[in-house]
Amino acid sequence: MPPLIRFLIRHGLIGFIIGVAFTAILLVFDVARLRSLTEGSAEGAGVRLLLAFFVSTTFASVQMGVAVMWPPSRKHDPMAPPDRDGEPD
Repeated sequence: MPPLIRFLIRHGLIGFIIGVAFTAILLVFDVARLRSLTEGSAEGAGVRLLLAFFVSTTFASVQMGVAVMWPPSRKHDPMAPPDRDGEPD
């Protein structure tokens, strides 16, 4: 598998896991009465799954975007532009 695809999949999974954890925290602390509202409904489990899926998809997209746009470190990437030390060119 090409390294770029592995990079995107890895960061997508990291964001997805963070999104699931965020959704779990929302439900555990009953933020905006989400847990209370979904417990009283017959479709509560489906609503929770949809909430977790869409929140996690958003977090995965943000994580992938941040990973792609973050400037590379000179230590890890020899082709990265040199660090500027404030001296004029």
